Amino acid sequence: MFTLNDILQGNEGKFCFHGPAVPDPAQVFPAAQHDSRQVGKGDLFVAIKGAHVDGHRFIPAAAGAGAGAALCSEPVDDAPPDFLQIVVPDVVQVIHATARVRTQRQENTIFIGITGSNGKTSTKEATAAVLSRQAPTLKTLASYNNEIGYPLTLLRLEPWHRYAVLEMGAQWVGELAWLCDTIARPDWSIITNVGAAHLEYFGTQERVIIAKSELVQALMPDGIAILNYDDINVRNMSAKTAARVLYYGLGEGAAVRGSDIRGDAVRGLTFTLSYAGQAQRIQLRLPGVHGVMIALAAAAAGCAAQMSFDEIRTALEALSPAKGRSEIKPGPNGSTLIDDTYNANRQSIIAITAATGTAELAPGGKRWAVLGDIFELGQYAREEHLASGEALAGTIDYLVALGDQARFYVEGAVQAGMPEKCAYYFHADVENAQELEAAKRAAADLLKREVHGDDLVLIKGSRGMRMETMLEMLR
Repeated sequence: MFTLNDILQGNEGKFCFHGPAVPDPAQVFPAAQHDSRQVGKGDLFVAIKGAHVDGHRFIPAAAGAGAGAALCSEPVDDAPPDFLQIVVPDVVQVIHATARVRTQRQENTIFIGITGSNGKTSTKEATAAVLSRQAPTLKTLASYNNEIGYPLTLLRLEPWHRYAVLEMGAQWVGELAWLCDTIARPDWSIITNVGAAHLEYFGTQERVIIAKSELVQALMPDGIAILNYDDINVRNMSAKTAARVLYYGLGEGAAVRGSDIRGDAVRGLTFTLSYAGQAQRIQLRLPGVHGVMIALAAAAAGCAAQMSFDEIRTALEALSPAKGRSEIKPGPNGSTLIDDTYNANRQSIIAITAATGTAELAPGGKRWAVLGDIFELGQYAREEHLASGEALAGTIDYLVALGDQARFYVEGAVQAGMPEKCAYYFHADVENAQELEAAKRAAADLLKREVHGDDLVLIKGSRGMRMETMLEMLR
């Protein structure tokens, strides 16, 4: 929630109004939206000119949906005459400034920034679920973690929010530092891991480490850095902050530690959670050891908030996979399907296939991995796909690869010992939507012919592959 006055204060008179003769500076906006389809009554619609879509076209639709006003760089004539249009030179810059002003008014809220190469969204969801057991908690919607999503999230702050759990992504060195300096810096930071995501932009993994560490360096001395002890690159970030460090992980050096892991890696493992002499047995509904790590990060936030172990356990045991992130669903011919279609990189592919490899199947049951391209790898694309494919051998019985770079999954898997007859490749130009969907249909037809009721089928790929469209094809 924010006001028109917040907009005015943050932008030093560089605006004009179109619509009502005398706008009310006290006008309240419940939220800001840059998608007219998500506008609620009284919201501010933010009209952004993108590379492919100009949000100004949707100002009339936003007005019709009940928006309180539109923030735009030029007014449109086909909006209702009494609809307020706030005209500014740079819409994005104004959203940043408004979020900064609004956040500065929120003195009693602890802001928690979460970043990492994998698991940001799931860790955000888990952390918010834990902390909301103690007090009202705001969280980032979906994966709104960039220069647009971050300020839009902050503009949903309410006075009663005790915590704000904020997912923060980066595609270039300096981006996280810039978000902290320009808009709002966190009080606590959670770093999940460092992997090979976005190498097309970062260039090297060393630059990924530098970029992720910016969220730790942004902390004040009275802040808390919650770091994955098991990832040496994250653990070493402790040297880059004067804040208190709280390690989580499976290693003996972790203060918030998981141990004695047992059970079903697909439907959820059990483990012992320990901290400061306390211990609780936890039954998760998140898959794999990576699910345990997500739970440990959230538990560490709960420990930092001085929550009781019983509250933390209750919250962790109620967690379920986020949409498209290892959801268990019915598969073709009565099989079990793991919908992990939201996104992919090498580390996340290895983590979920390791979980499927330890899952107990009925006699004769087989494990299938349906994998689409990993995007944003630049010169490392072949290397990363090869390494992902190599990791499948001995764990996955059948590989179905879709896309362009996906051919290297097959090459890597076969080189590592997977029989050629067990690897299928469906080529598609990933920039050609029609060709890509045709390849998916061909792969779906193969699965419907070959998969049996006792089999386990994983579907995963980068966001741009939209692998979720295969789910309807398999029904």
